Amino acid sequence: MRLPEHLELLLTDEPVLDVYAHGPWRVPDGLLETVAERVDALAADPRGAGLTTEQHMLLRLPASLVLAEVMGILAFLPGGGAIKGGSRCQLSERLLGPHLAKPPRLSDRMTLWEAPGGRWRPPGDWLLEAPDRKLAIELARDCLGALEGIEPLEGRRRALLRLYDEPPPCDVDLPKADLLELWARHADEEVLAAVPELLGPVGYLEWVCAGLLAARERLTAAAPRDEALDRHLSRLLLQAEMEHVPAELMVALGEERYREVAARFPGDRREFKAGPWQEETRSWLLRALLEGEADACRAWLDMAMRFTAIVQGLPGEPWFPKNEYLPVALFQTDLRRMFAPRRRVVNPLTARLRVPEARKEAGELRPALETSLVGQPELVAALAEAAGARGPVRLLVAGPDGTGKRDAAQELARSLPLPRDPLWVTDNLFAGQRLTDAVARLHADARDCAAERLLVIEGLDAIVTDPGNGEALARELRQLLSVHPDLNVVALCDADGDTRIREVDPALPLRFRVARTRPFTAAEHAELFRRELAARDVRATRQALAAAGELLAATPPLQSLRNARLAAHLADLVLAGLAGDLVRKPDIPETLDTAGHPGNPLTELADLTGLHTVKQEISLLVAGTRADRMRAAAGVRVSVPTRHMVFTGNPGTGKTMVARLVGRIYKKLGVLSSGHLVEATRAHLVGEYIGQTAPRTRRLVERALGGVLFIDEAYTLTQSPHKDDYGHEAIAELVKMMEDHRDDLIVIVAGYQREMASFLAANPGLESRFPKQLHFPDYTDEELLEVFAKLAAEAGFGLGENLPEALAGMLRRVPRGPSFGNGRLMRNLLDVAIANQSERVASADRAARRAGREPRVTRKDLVTLRAEDLPPLPELPQELLGLYL
Repeated sequence: MRLPEHLELLLTDEPVLDVYAHGPWRVPDGLLETVAERVDALAADPRGAGLTTEQHMLLRLPASLVLAEVMGILAFLPGGGAIKGGSRCQLSERLLGPHLAKPPRLSDRMTLWEAPGGRWRPPGDWLLEAPDRKLAIELARDCLGALEGIEPLEGRRRALLRLYDEPPPCDVDLPKADLLELWARHADEEVLAAVPELLGPVGYLEWVCAGLLAARERLTAAAPRDEALDRHLSRLLLQAEMEHVPAELMVALGEERYREVAARFPGDRREFKAGPWQEETRSWLLRALLEGEADACRAWLDMAMRFTAIVQGLPGEPWFPKNEYLPVALFQTDLRRMFAPRRRVVNPLTARLRVPEARKEAGELRPALETSLVGQPELVAALAEAAGARGPVRLLVAGPDGTGKRDAAQELARSLPLPRDPLWVTDNLFAGQRLTDAVARLHADARDCAAERLLVIEGLDAIVTDPGNGEALARELRQLLSVHPDLNVVALCDADGDTRIREVDPALPLRFRVARTRPFTAAEHAELFRRELAARDVRATRQALAAAGELLAATPPLQSLRNARLAAHLADLVLAGLAGDLVRKPDIPETLDTAGHPGNPLTELADLTGLHTVKQEISLLVAGTRADRMRAAAGVRVSVPTRHMVFTGNPGTGKTMVARLVGRIYKKLGVLSSGHLVEATRAHLVGEYIGQTAPRTRRLVERALGGVLFIDEAYTLTQSPHKDDYGHEAIAELVKMMEDHRDDLIVIVAGYQREMASFLAANPGLESRFPKQLHFPDYTDEELLEVFAKLAAEAGFGLGENLPEALAGMLRRVPRGPSFGNGRLMRNLLDVAIANQSERVASADRAARRAGREPRVTRKDLVTLRAEDLPPLPELPQELLGLYL
């Protein structure tokens, strides 16, 4: 049971203008503001200066005749008495709001509607009161021109403009009524087809009745109603509170049918009650709606509303319908109530009271699906529904990684009576492809799978939100689901992925049964842990399982190590130290450090060589975070600060090392959920082809969520001389992701000081998003000696007495500059020294053995570095940097 595709916008919360005669239309962002600016500019046009009225009831007085004309045109363009609804149906209020005497409160409700009348007629209404008729007609045409771009009104607007461009040959100073009549008679068949009101009240009534009767016949066929046609028309007149049957209906209905309605009207009038009739009509429309006649229901309501407006306005033009009881709002509510996506909760009785034999005897339904999923009641219910349905499977599973989405797709594939194994496709197969190639692949996969195999699309949200091809691929997939009614599809996406898909193509999620997964509870984690142990032939006590479940539920995820995967990780850790085959509560650790850093990061920061200013700045950040937590605990409102940073300095000054410690520090403070570090350079963010950069940047940021994203040499994103470089696209995507995930992500960009200043100036939003800039100075010679000694000690070596002096002499001669390696140079020199020391002690051992002497290499010799182990200083000391960096 689905709505026609062109009506699915009505189920969204998009900005929609729904003129029933046209259909719902998604209002482009900024369009109404642009139209309003055009209207304001026209009202300020010197040609209209002084053209005002004191008689307008809705505009501020004195009211501009231009604005009064625009308001009249806006009421007329949808159609005389026609229904317009949607969240942007208040056109006059939105376009003329500042000029209204009493601006109403605007509403974004999709079920909003109104049915304006249409007393405006070309060549004009209010403007014809101006002394200069030629100018008035010219301004009236410009009013129509200012309203360009509102798609549901465009057909009628363009038809009216034809009248202005080919006006009737007549005196423009004729009495207003005569002038309007001449213009109406001058309209050709094409204009009249678009604007039937120009036929006059009787002609328009005839046109409306023809449409009304056709819609009623279609609805009655779909939803039979015990109501003769004459009674149907009689009660329509009564809901409009008519005192008699208008004689004009004889022309519209024909003499015989008119007399039938007139004969029935007095009897119906005595017993008619508007409220019950409205409920009866609502029920009739709802039955037809569920029979697939949404368009016919809307056509009947539109014609019935026009009918009401006309008969109330006779013998004049149709006017705003009043005292009508047509169930327009109720119908719009019913449409959303019946067709909008709904959340479902599985009823335990469906499993407990299922009768498998009855399903088998029926022969038409698929066998019940037996699932091994842990928890996830919404997904389990969706699987049961998909396995038991007669039609194709169309399932969209949204949720965090590791919550059973892939297992569910595999179980469903096994339950379907399809001859071939499922086809799995991922978003990486479409990223960076040319649109034609991507569409061709999607079509080929759909043809291959139709009636043959289950198509599983991993990362549908990533495919659809790709800035290059995403929107087009979403449209193609939606069409393929209609073209291939035997295509079974399961789409997997991240948490809130269905929302991101809906933002690109609101109709696409409506093609699927949406099921969401969620993180596991402590009890569900315990069951996952029990299964992991069972797979390893190990049991656990009830207390151990409960402790494991609580531990896993409290453990923050680290990149892909999350949810169900944590249970396997914990099982491996526990079994590594288990003596028997039974896990007891004491065997479960108190904490589970997924990042693998057991030490205190603040202590490690304090033990780093040098960096005194950096340490002080980070200490201030830590103190500020702790103070914010104290304020929050005391009930003081605290705003989340922006913690992204810029590290500047030459290579080897400890920027990466400090970034890693920053992540762990904020993890310890509870600011970040995992505290891990993801290192990146330009190559990790920028793609080679159109459409690759944004998804690549997005995936990198998603890997870093919960921790620190460290981008080294970030200035290279803005330094390319090529016009088609995608570095700026990476920056734009990065800025957006930083804002979206500021609560659980820290981005640190690093590079040379001058280049980083240029980088921050390249994008207006960058500098404000990196409020903290830390400079890492070059190490002094003494600090470099300390770094060398620490690195040697970590490698298990000590320094000979003469090595520090030799290394200090070498450092004094090496020039400092941007290419100086600092700590990196010390590590490389250490590697060379260790290699030289190894060769030295090995040669000494070989020489002693050849001479027949006992080896004289002692343990101290094996772990001591001497000055002779250092590489020789080249004749040009600056060459040392090129050799060992």
